[in-house]
Amino acid sequence: MVNELRAIVLPANQRRTLEELTDDLDLRQGDVRAKQSAFWTMLTLAGVIATAGVLADSTATVIGAMIIAPLSTPIMGIALGIVKRERVRAGRFVVMGAVVVVLIGVLATLLIPGAIDLDGNSQITGRTSPTILDLVAAVATGIAGAVGLARRDVAAVLPGVAISISLVPPLAVVGVCLGEGAVGMALGALLLFVSNLVALVLAGTIIFAALGYAADAVRADAADA
Repeated sequence: MVNELRAIVLPANQRRTLEELTDDLDLRQGDVRAKQSAFWTMLTLAGVIATAGVLADSTATVIGAMIIAPLSTPIMGIALGIVKRERVRAGRFVVMGAVVVVLIGVLATLLIPGAIDLDGNSQITGRTSPTILDLVAAVATGIAGAVGLARRDVAAVLPGVAISISLVPPLAVVGVCLGEGAVGMALGALLLFVSNLVALVLAGTIIFAALGYAADAVRADAADA
């Protein structure tokens, strides 16, 4: 039953190899300089765009930041590392990336003259009180993202997956709220980010294991031994 379901979700001719998936998700493998340069460049730009969108209360601008934000790459890298039973090296990029976006939010808030109406900004209020629906959406997004990464023929859906999960915007909200001294609201936005992070890692780990990558990792280790 499991094998039949796996064949439906991931036909053999569309299944990416463990090596291909690892190369995509591990920022410390392959062309490291190019990968990390692209990651930090796009993350910084996403942080600036997300902060601008939050401060301007612009949904369209925030969505633009979500499309280009690369944080999902190391997050799914954490999931793949768990499946491969390797030391998780991608976590550092997630933590450092989160700090960068928060600092961008704080700096932007401090540079803008006048107080910001936090309670009247829908981009802020919508991300400071996470609900169970946010968690459900994050789990579903993690499943879709993992399947999309594992298949060669559905890469086109990944921008849509990026839009459906909130990673960089809540971090921008954390920075804006901290800049305004609203620690309670900042903690609410941080909770949204952390819950989405955990849901993505959990969903990605389950899907990668179910699609056979755990077995592939065991076989690869046996071959190297």
